[in-house]
Amino acid sequence: MNPFMMLAAVAADWSRLGPLLGPGAHQALRAPLAEIRTGLRTHDQGADRSAADRAVRTVLAALPEQEADRLRGDGSTARFAGTSPSAVHEGYDTMDLCMLVIDGNPMVGPLLGPVRERLLRAPASSPRGTGPVDPRLIVLTREYGERQLPAFQFEAGDMPWEVVLEVADVLRADRDPWGAADWWLSANAWTGAPPADLLGQGRDPELLGAARALTVTGGEW
Repeated sequence: MNPFMMLAAVAADWSRLGPLLGPGAHQALRAPLAEIRTGLRTHDQGADRSAADRAVRTVLAALPEQEADRLRGDGSTARFAGTSPSAVHEGYDTMDLCMLVIDGNPMVGPLLGPVRERLLRAPASSPRGTGPVDPRLIVLTREYGERQLPAFQFEAGDMPWEVVLEVADVLRADRDPWGAADWWLSANAWTGAPPADLLGQGRDPELLGAARALTVTGGEW
């Protein structure tokens, strides 16, 4: 059995399996998954495999018996053969589970992963120090856990645009930073351009109005 494939399968079904694990299992998973992520970064395959085995045991012990048996059954099939950390299940891999559990990052898998990478390619800076960042600012997390602040948020240096903070409250950027970042950086029919491109052009009321209209209509950004 390839434990990396089993962890990838858990990531693929995380919306259903995650709530079944319970808070204690979530916390217990963090340590081996952090080791896996470090091992993948440093190409330490021995550490990867040991941590993956522990992570799988944690998942199996925490799941209801029927779900654990289902994963064990999947693990006995040919598609789980081998020991590659890059094993993929339905477009998900072990790194996706690392991001889900450690970072609370939902932007994983074949649909949301490419959106994550597109948003992370935008100019950005790293938060200074280890202290908290203004919760109204958008903070995105990279694959290995590094945090970055999209650069469009700042008028000069560390000074954010006031309208960015106002829109953050409207879009609840503290709860959904990826959705807020996508709104700012994507084409927008209301404004005629990505909202981030309009900062500093005297169109702050329009930007705020577009954000408010989105929340009123329940639209997607």
